[in-house]
Amino acid sequence: MKQAIETEMPYTKHAFCIWHITAKFSGWFNSVLRSEYSSWCTEFYNLYKLHSVEEFEQQYWPLMIAKYNLKENKHVTALYQIKTFWVPSYLHGYFFGGMTTTGRSESINSFIKMFISSRTCLSEFIRQVDLAIEDVGHKQMHDSMLAKYQELHLRSLSPLEKQGYQVLTPFAFKKFQDQLALAIQYSAWKENDTSFIVKHYKADRLHKVVWDGKMAECTCKNFEFVGILCRHVLSVLLHTGCFEIPSSYWLSRWSREEAQSNKVTQLHQEGTLNDSSFFAENNDPMTNAIELVQCPVNSKTKRRPKQKRIKSGKELTRQVKRCRVCKSSSHNFSTCPERHASDEAKKRKLDIESELSCNPILHFKC
Repeated sequence: MKQAIETEMPYTKHAFCIWHITAKFSGWFNSVLRSEYSSWCTEFYNLYKLHSVEEFEQQYWPLMIAKYNLKENKHVTALYQIKTFWVPSYLHGYFFGGMTTTGRSESINSFIKMFISSRTCLSEFIRQVDLAIEDVGHKQMHDSMLAKYQELHLRSLSPLEKQGYQVLTPFAFKKFQDQLALAIQYSAWKENDTSFIVKHYKADRLHKVVWDGKMAECTCKNFEFVGILCRHVLSVLLHTGCFEIPSSYWLSRWSREEAQSNKVTQLHQEGTLNDSSFFAENNDPMTNAIELVQCPVNSKTKRRPKQKRIKSGKELTRQVKRCRVCKSSSHNFSTCPERHASDEAKKRKLDIESELSCNPILHFKC
């Protein structure tokens, strides 16, 4: 997949899911580090707080490997060889929407499974996907209506927060609101005309922000990675008295208007199916062909074929059924002729006995 992405999509940045990497740590390092395994995991996750490649290459990674004596470990060597695909310092210059795992695609798969299954035929699949898109559109319009008519939930009276509320989607606005709330914890001072140094009131780490009144850039590269202005840039804007963020920093991806109404409308205008009448009113031969598509033939399951049970000797020996009166095999008890003859003889005998019992002359006392 790595080679295919480099060939077919050369202008995209390929990254590995960090969850799939860390899920293998217990098998790789638990037996090697033993009691130090938990502290190794803690220090590894601290890599996500690094903002520069120099810190990773010169300070953090070499010291961590030397501390746990993992220089000759093959898994550590392999991780370092693919560092540009998972180390956040190498990925912050590219837009990923803040995602470092494949959890977003997994949630999309679970959402699609609500509308289709393995037994859905092709024509029904197209209709169900259209219903899924409509469901997303209705939910977005519902959220937009609530955000429009409900009261503002602003943490401060800052014009920057109010501007973000009017432009951003609820998801993006929450991220922007968190960054703006943390911006007051930083102090900023000018280095030159367009350069500022930003420092947290507790930490010693410094960040450099370039702001000329129209364009802003920070060493943490949070805007390039997530698409939301970082706390360092926002602290500089507050320090310089800027009360309006340029429109170039409101991405259409996080825009309320683009994401909640126009996107669904464009999908329908470009040919997305609207309702079930599309198949009935459209006379296109391709549509008629879709109507004829049926479910595929059930294939044989891949398993061991069933074998008949070997019968025992008694089962192989066929037992012949015989009449219980005459012991003949040509008929059964219900159709036996001797049975009827014996029944008639018994009846005559009973009649004679009854006559003898009624005649006082022939009745002898014992």
